[in-house]
Amino acid sequence: MSFAAVQKHVAVLERAGLVTKDRRGREQLVRTDPDAVRRARQALDQLETAWRGRVDRMAELLTQDPDPQQNPPTRGHDT
Repeated sequence: MSFAAVQKHVAVLERAGLVTKDRRGREQLVRTDPDAVRRARQALDQLETAWRGRVDRMAELLTQDPDPQQNPPTRGHDT
């Protein structure tokens, strides 16, 4: 990975509040913010749980036998 690519990734993490940069002379030290990373992880875990539930529900609906009495076929715009 190039240095420029690393800088771009660090900039994204900094804008997200996950890391901080500390300039010391010509060097820039990058530190993670453990609390911010923990909060991001919790948010991502919640999103994963929600989406897994939705995908499971979609799979369940797709495997059900359709009831022709309950859902009569509809006519499309082509007819």
